[in-house]
Amino acid sequence: MASGLIGEAILIIASVIVAGSVAGVVLSQIGVFESSITQTSEDQKDKLLTKIKIIYVANSTDNDAEVWVKNIGKNPITSLDKIDVYFGPVNAVQRFAYTVGDVDETWEINGGIPSPAVWQQMDTLELQLDEDSLAKSTTYEVRVITPQGVSDEYIFSIP
Repeated sequence: MASGLIGEAILIIASVIVAGSVAGVVLSQIGVFESSITQTSEDQKDKLLTKIKIIYVANSTDNDAEVWVKNIGKNPITSLDKIDVYFGPVNAVQRFAYTVGDVDETWEINGGIPSPAVWQQMDTLELQLDEDSLAKSTTYEVRVITPQGVSDEYIFSIP
């Protein structure tokens, strides 16, 4: 009889240890899931509060186009060198890389990246696009995409 009680006691103790271990693993995973959900929510909030508008595009020379883009969202935009700019004839746009200096098929913020490198709400950036040549009577498309994935496009022709 005593051996039966000892056996049951050992099983109960082992069950409590296993249950505690499982509970510890479950609770730690809940923390991981919670932080993932929180980060995803913050990213979605940033995306919803970010909005840009291309106001105007003009060609300043035969090789350059100037693009004025306004931050009309509620959030400031950081990492300005991570903005993606696509430019070219309609249905044949290509990505222009960010650079400082006069290099073909690149873009830069007129005057370089401002200090501090934050695009505040209601500020307008002037982007300088350096292209090999801009053909007259051609319809061009420019698309600007923020690091959050928010974009705007503008279609124009050079007379």
